[in-house]
Amino acid sequence: MIPLAPMTLGDLFDRWFKLIASTWLRNLIVSAILLGPAAIVFAVAIENGFDQILQFAGRTGGEFDRETVSSIVGFFAWFFFGIVILLAGTIAATVGITITGCSEMSSKAVSWQEALRSTLSIRLLKVFGQYILEFVGLGLIVAIPYALIVAAIAAESILLGLLGGVLIFITIAAAVYLVVSFAFTVPAIAWEHCDIIEAFRRSWTLVRGHWWRTFGILLLMSLIVSFAVSLLMTPLYLVVLWDFFRSYFEMLSSLGSGEPDAELVRTMLSSFGFGFGIVNAIASIAQVIVAPLYTTVLYFDLRARRGEFNQAAQGQV
Repeated sequence: MIPLAPMTLGDLFDRWFKLIASTWLRNLIVSAILLGPAAIVFAVAIENGFDQILQFAGRTGGEFDRETVSSIVGFFAWFFFGIVILLAGTIAATVGITITGCSEMSSKAVSWQEALRSTLSIRLLKVFGQYILEFVGLGLIVAIPYALIVAAIAAESILLGLLGGVLIFITIAAAVYLVVSFAFTVPAIAWEHCDIIEAFRRSWTLVRGHWWRTFGILLLMSLIVSFAVSLLMTPLYLVVLWDFFRSYFEMLSSLGSGEPDAELVRTMLSSFGFGFGIVNAIASIAQVIVAPLYTTVLYFDLRARRGEFNQAAQGQV
């Protein structure tokens, strides 16, 4: 299945769909094992977080006291904890599914057990390190203009403020350029056993000379995945959030008679609990089953464009 020649857009979609069809069961098992527990923790964290908000909403008087601060801090703490755990599980599942996809593309198909065993190794720690390094680096780049704007306000400098405003667009463009250039660090680590810095260099080299094409294909495929997942998940969101929408419209109808009913507000907030967290987790699993596969197909296409498959050396799991 290795592409010995560069693929057209039609070829990329054909390989992607075939890869989904041949790996979906293995990928579902891998994602259920790696992402499933994280999804449950996320749902529990969302439940506990909105419990804090309900406690705040249940108090009367509107005073900004210590209990109010504790409720707000508790909500954000639980929410942040849930997001971090879900993100960690998603990254782990992405590594496992990337290994499955790369092995399939290399005609060296592995079982879900082998993919799981290969994931729970040093390469997963490398991918975590790569994500952290990329997140911090991009965050610092994007933060530069905002720091200048804050400094401009403090110094009452119009020139510095204008410079910060212009840099906002420049740094956002730079961040997008780097995100695309580093889009293949996970396959580099998961399949080629690269170190973190080496993975950045490897992805940069693969994308060089094909940035616009890579950007367009990644954007198109990510939009397709997002649209498909949203179609799949919308009915579940409607079921889970039925009480929220019912209470919302009841509250709108009661606004003409004065202040909204506090009980309706509490019912709306209580809708964002365990069920809402589970549905979000299911959406993450549905997306992670297919999303890393289009990156994998494009990764092999870029390698083919460099003539790498004319050589004998290939990655091993």
